Amino acid sequence: MKLQIIFLKKKYIYYVLGIIIFTISLTFLFLFKTSAISTFNIVNEAKMMQADLTGDGTKDILYIKTDVNKYYIQINSGDKSYYLEPSKKINTVGNYYLQWPMRLTLMDISRNNVPEIFTQASVNNKAVQHVFLWTGEKYEDIFSSTNNILGFVDSKNNKTPKMLSGNIKDGKLNLISYIFIQDSLKSFDYNYVDNYMGKTTVLGFINLMATFPVSELTIPKDLFTSDLNGNDISLLSDLSNKKVQLTFQDGVFKDFNWDKDGNASDVLWTLNFKGTNTNDLLDPKVSNLKETKNYTIELILKLIPNASKDSSFKISSIDIK
Repeated sequence: MKLQIIFLKKKYIYYVLGIIIFTISLTFLFLFKTSAISTFNIVNEAKMMQADLTGDGTKDILYIKTDVNKYYIQINSGDKSYYLEPSKKINTVGNYYLQWPMRLTLMDISRNNVPEIFTQASVNNKAVQHVFLWTGEKYEDIFSSTNNILGFVDSKNNKTPKMLSGNIKDGKLNLISYIFIQDSLKSFDYNYVDNYMGKTTVLGFINLMATFPVSELTIPKDLFTSDLNGNDISLLSDLSNKKVQLTFQDGVFKDFNWDKDGNASDVLWTLNFKGTNTNDLLDPKVSNLKETKNYTIELILKLIPNASKDSSFKISSIDIK
């Protein structure tokens, strides 16, 4: 049997190498974009994260653990350990519930190259927010509230970063804006347009979730961009078919793309729902065994120009966790 050896011409080798490099680059770009957008970390019973949280150029270790169903946060930096102690105003960072896990966000709104730590959790079905700042010696709780919405605007463009905190209640979303001044967050007045950062669209989406189960034909199309992937709508239909009653709990958003003037063109919203099996609600035999779980829905909202009226944010992507 003769051994056949195939010699490729040099130009074909270049073609093959080019295809390989292109494929690797495309994969890296996709992964980088996904990780760059998704900055809101879901914390169940325990979690460990690595980041430079003290500004010394080395990565620290952030531990989140639970004890008697309460969350505790510790940071190990070199040979020192620091605990995130909540203020006396709200002296807990939250309790662990399977249907309402903690959200933790690292965001440098002070722009001093050290991220602030933002936490969202709950106690007895009531939302709890905290913001922790590294002072150079310890972490200080500089903000706390019982609001259920947290937002970041102008997070990485050429404008002053802003944190927003607010509540979705009785079908309305009220927001208060804050900027970082001298190691503290200061509120300021701002006249929001109706669909600022897509809040009207998000309210419509939350109301839609509250009406589940629904048919795909009855899903209002005015919430979505015209080019929304059909698979994304199918995700909603599949969720509706599970026959769960969805209750909104809390949410977080941030802008991640901007136009040439620094105005937001894309916004990521992460919404947290409690899902209760409706069959359990209808069957008295299992009324004491209601099955509940957490549903996290990520929405990307895109600013759609409109010649006849103000531009508006619409949902261009849906992902259900």
